[in-house]
Amino acid sequence: MGRAGAAAVIPGLALLWAVGLGGAAPSPPRLRLSFQELQAWHGLQTFSLERTCCYEALLVDEERGRLFVGAENHVASLNLDNISKRAKKLAWPAPVEWREECNWAGKDIGTECMNFVKLLHAYNRTHLLACGTGAFHPTCAFVEVGHRAEEPVLRLDPGRIEDGKGKSPYDPRHRAASVLVGEELYSGVAADLMGRDFTIFRSLGQRPSLRTEP
Repeated sequence: MGRAGAAAVIPGLALLWAVGLGGAAPSPPRLRLSFQELQAWHGLQTFSLERTCCYEALLVDEERGRLFVGAENHVASLNLDNISKRAKKLAWPAPVEWREECNWAGKDIGTECMNFVKLLHAYNRTHLLACGTGAFHPTCAFVEVGHRAEEPVLRLDPGRIEDGKGKSPYDPRHRAASVLVGEELYSGVAADLMGRDFTIFRSLGQRPSLRTEP
């Protein structure tokens, strides 16, 4: 197709796009509430883990009717219908030697040298992939959640714990973005202790690991 043909097609595409927008149903208005208004809402259910914080990783599993939550030193499994009932929690702290090493490096042992779970993904029909900071030693584990027809299960698979570098950040203050495509994990994280080398990694799966150039 020459330039003249392309020039004739582009306005037509633009018109189709405009017609499509005009014919689409208007999106419903969003309801905006403050935290105080939410607290006052009748029937609001809340959940918190004792002596933990930082609920950064959330994964909704509609088939099981569960909400999986990654937090400081814990992974929790909550009932979607009522998060205050039938809640299960899995303790996943960083090893003592990692915490001590983190503290010797000048980090706060009470606020930084913990395992902050940064990502949760449904890996297969029975397991989740979870990755956390591991007291500045990024680590990943597979968490067994059972089949959807079973009573909810939540336990760490001790034989499937692996290095989390390139999957989770080192520092709990750093954000992470990730997506699991088939068996391959694509993660956007800080790849170094100082948080200066932000990159995108491809890991897991059958192909070699790969990262973007700095």
